[in-house]
Amino acid sequence: MRQRLIPLLAVALSTTALTACGTKTDVVTHGETEAIFVDVGPEGGPYLKYQVQISRQITPGDFENVAAKGDPAKVDPEDSEYLRGLTPQQLALRKDPANPIDNEVFFGVWIAAYNDTQRPLRSAAPASFTIVDTQDEHFKPVTGTDPRNPPNPYLYKQAIVPAHVGSGSGVQPAPNSPAGSSTTQGELLLFKIPQSSLENRPLVLHIKGPNGGEAEIDLDV
Repeated sequence: MRQRLIPLLAVALSTTALTACGTKTDVVTHGETEAIFVDVGPEGGPYLKYQVQISRQITPGDFENVAAKGDPAKVDPEDSEYLRGLTPQQLALRKDPANPIDNEVFFGVWIAAYNDTQRPLRSAAPASFTIVDTQDEHFKPVTGTDPRNPPNPYLYKQAIVPAHVGSGSGVQPAPNSPAGSSTTQGELLLFKIPQSSLENRPLVLHIKGPNGGEAEIDLDV
């Protein structure tokens, strides 16, 4: 009997090891495209899943010019709404007359968070997101003084993502919120990036969780 128990025990241990390895591979920390969900949380969980809904340059037009606001050719109604409530300093874009390619532009990443656990989880703070280009230039999103209360309802905020109910995930933004019911179904991380950096692809969005853990997503620029 003892001779038979030894190989059975070895099989059992091998199965346990494979199961443990399988659990680890289920934790995704790198998304090669925006469609991939990544897991952010301390080792062993719990994890929030993040997905980039879309990323693109934001071109509000001459929205600060009162005279231009009645001219649709000079103002993009959707993009100008994303910048509503920001201060003049936050709206200021750096210009380089000698190298216009280095002029800053607004760049948006619309992101959603999903909670598949049985308890509410806090999402990452706006300052915990960073875009890094291939030249190792780092860019942080424009944020207000209170990360939980942005100046307009489309901007990303740190929040408590509810636990899942039945087969449905808890979601940020809430489906009935302005951001959640928009065409993007995500909250906006707003960046100011030199036009030249948009050519240094891939741009990679790095995410740090409030309780540890990191993940990254390659942006489809």
